Amino acid sequence: MTIRSDLAGIRYRDETPADRDTFGVLWARVRQAPGEGRPNFPAMHPARQRQVQAERLCQVCGGTASHTRDGWLFLMNDDEDCYEGARVTKPPVCLPCAALAVRLCPHLTNPVGVRSRRPKIWGVFGTLFGPTPNAQLKVHEDDHLPYGHRASDWFLATQLVVQLKRCTVVDLDTELAALT
Repeated sequence: MTIRSDLAGIRYRDETPADRDTFGVLWARVRQAPGEGRPNFPAMHPARQRQVQAERLCQVCGGTASHTRDGWLFLMNDDEDCYEGARVTKPPVCLPCAALAVRLCPHLTNPVGVRSRRPKIWGVFGTLFGPTPNAQLKVHEDDHLPYGHRASDWFLATQLVVQLKRCTVVDLDTELAALT
């Protein structure tokens, strides 16, 4: 990665149109090798996360996420102050994978099911860069950035962020019990 020739942002030296999303934000490149290596559960693969988040697919299996009249099912921790308007990087889940995640995911310490009738693509999560006086790249911080932000030319995205709208907290135990 390097500074663009117009000094107005970052780019890959061998950049292709596939490196940027429809909003013009540059995305991190990660090797595509499904089924190889060991999973890194805390960090979803950027291309896979982006696809399943945008298409509302299950973040675990990649199949169709659970959707009812109350919306798509997102798993969150019960330590959130408010779910309405929450910005999330974790895509929705299907019910079978929700049951698995509730049992096995170490990050779900007190899981709650939240259904969102209108999850809206909001922006990206990643790293903000900037130029140094000698035209080198400097890492500023990892953060969320809304689409259309003036700093987007200096941002390297790793996750798509969705804002949850029209939320309903659901009884996850009841929904999971319906599986059996």
